[in-house]
Amino acid sequence: MNIYVANLNRKTTARQLFHLFLQFGKVTSVRIVMDNYTGHSLGCGYIEMDDQKCGNTAIQNLHQRFFMNTYMEVNEVPVGW
Repeated sequence: MNIYVANLNRKTTARQLFHLFLQFGKVTSVRIVMDNYTGHSLGCGYIEMDDQKCGNTAIQNLHQRFFMNTYMEVNEVPVGW
């Protein structure tokens, strides 16, 4: 399952996101979107989880959660994106 995370603190690392989502199931990949010119985070990223049920649980528990001084937006990536 692919998950989109927005409104991240720009200092959030892939490792921090990995450990945050790991509590809900196996995380297969984490990618934070970076600006091509500055190399800084754009405040969003993608998480891939092994299991649909675990991914849904993560979304339900983490959407609008306060993490690193900001409220994250966590949603499923539509199939075909």
